Amino acid sequence: KSYENFVNEFPERTNINIVGIRPLRGVGCWIVDPGVVYIAIDNMFGGEGRLPPKLGLREYTATELRIIRRLVDALLSEYEKAWKAVYEIKFDFMRQETNFGFAKITSPSEMVLHSKFTIEINGRPGDVDLCIPFWVLEPVKSILYNNMQGFASEPDEHWANLLSDQVHEAPVTAVAVLARKQMLLGEIASLSVGEIIPIEIMDPITVYVDGLPVIRGQYGVKNGRYSVKIQTIQHPAEFLKSPLESARLGPSMMRGAEQGELYEQFSDGALNISDGASAQAVSPGDLAKPVVSDTINSLADTLVAKS
Repeated sequence: KSYENFVNEFPERTNINIVGIRPLRGVGCWIVDPGVVYIAIDNMFGGEGRLPPKLGLREYTATELRIIRRLVDALLSEYEKAWKAVYEIKFDFMRQETNFGFAKITSPSEMVLHSKFTIEINGRPGDVDLCIPFWVLEPVKSILYNNMQGFASEPDEHWANLLSDQVHEAPVTAVAVLARKQMLLGEIASLSVGEIIPIEIMDPITVYVDGLPVIRGQYGVKNGRYSVKIQTIQHPAEFLKSPLESARLGPSMMRGAEQGELYEQFSDGALNISDGASAQAVSPGDLAKPVVSDTINSLADTLVAKS
C-alpha cells in the first residue's frame, strides 16, 4: 500500500514513534494504539483496565510518553531478534509525534511495508503498527527472497522442534458440563438467595476443551474426588449434530470445528476407550491430559509438517 493509504487508516491524533534502521538508510515508524497505552498505564498503577480509554483525544502526559517509550523499546528489541536470523538490523529511537504532518517518513505515493501486531493485556486487545518504506528494504530484498526460498525447500528442524514443544506446552481449559436447565426469564428474575433449582445430571456428560466439545464420559466419584470416566474422545463436529450444541457454539465456531483441517486429527487419532478395561475415572484437573498428551501430539506433528 502507499504511505498515504497507511496514514489514512489512523485518526488525526496518533502516537507515532520515529525510528532509524541501521545499517539500512531511511526511517520507519511504530504506531501505538491509545487503548494499549491506557491499559498498560492503568495496570501499572494498580487498575484493572475496565474503563474505556480516553487517550488520543488529548495530548499525552509526560508519564504516558515515558511508558509508551518503554513499550516501544521492548518492541524494538524483540523485532531485532526476529530479524537476526535473516539480516541483523538495529532500531534507533529518534522522536515521538502525534501528527502525521510532522512524521513524514517518505513521500505519500511511496509503497510501504505495513505490519500489524495485536497486544492483549488482561483480556483487552490493542494494535501496534509498524511502517517501513519499501525502498528502505530494497538493499536486502535479495537476502529476504533467498531466505524465503530456503524456508520453502529446506525445513528448519530447530524451528520445527521449538514449535512442537510450544504446542505441547500450550495450556488449555477443560470444562465438564454436568447439567443444563431451561428457565423462563421471569423465573430467573424472581429468584432469591436460598431458593433451590432442581437439576438432573446429564448422562453422558460433555467435556469442552477451550470451548470445543471433545470428550464424552460418565460423572462419578473416585478416591473421594468428583471425576469423569472418559468413554469417547471424538472429533468436535460429532457433537455439533445436536441443535442445542450448535446453537450454543454459534455458526462461526461450528463451521470452524466441522471444516478445520487440524480438528480432523481428533477423529483420525481419537482414543476410543469406551471398553471397561481401558476406561478410567479422572479428576477434573486431569481432564485435559488425554487431549494434551495424545491428541495434541498429532496436532503438533501436523503443524510441523505443514510448516
